[in-house]
Amino acid sequence: MEAVEKPEQPEQVPTDLDLVRAIKAGDQRAFEQMVERYHARVYSLSYGVLRNAEDAEEATQDTFLTLYRKIGTFDESRKFFSWFYRVALNNAYSRARRRPAAPTVAIEEYLPKFRSDGHLETVDLRDWSVAIEDAAASRELAARAEEFIAELSPPYRDAIWMYDVEEMTAEQVADILEISIPAFKSRLHRARLYVRQRLAEIANANPRRMVAG
Repeated sequence: MEAVEKPEQPEQVPTDLDLVRAIKAGDQRAFEQMVERYHARVYSLSYGVLRNAEDAEEATQDTFLTLYRKIGTFDESRKFFSWFYRVALNNAYSRARRRPAAPTVAIEEYLPKFRSDGHLETVDLRDWSVAIEDAAASRELAARAEEFIAELSPPYRDAIWMYDVEEMTAEQVADILEISIPAFKSRLHRARLYVRQRLAEIANANPRRMVAG
């Protein structure tokens, strides 16, 4: 009888913890796999803070260098994802502090205001999200949204960038920022209100361009 060939088993993808333990043991290939796995996301997170491609790439390199040097201090009972993203965020802000401070907005000035009778006193603006005229206008609004996110102070900017741009879960963002989920949701809500208000101002200033008539 001919021998029956066993189907090849798919190669098992190592978990983050598998790679962490291998890196601690001196496995250079495991470190390279970690870079491949997280480079794009660390770069995106760094760019959200720095808003400059070259600075974001340098901050990303700093983050992986920190990982290589300090992996031995990582507590394996913690989530690697949260620990590593905290490292990335710290490196991005460390680099940001070397530059002249960028102005940030006082978000309270853009939040809805109420009269003593409980009614809104904020001027009603056109809803920019309704009937975007074309893809180009939609892309322009998306780009402007990122600009407005960049205007926010770090607590609000980090919350909205991680959740809406990086598409992390509420639990992940709260863990990285070391805040409660209710506190995260409050920051996210305020940040979104600000961005929507600023986008609505644009739509009202250019109604024919942004919105189908």
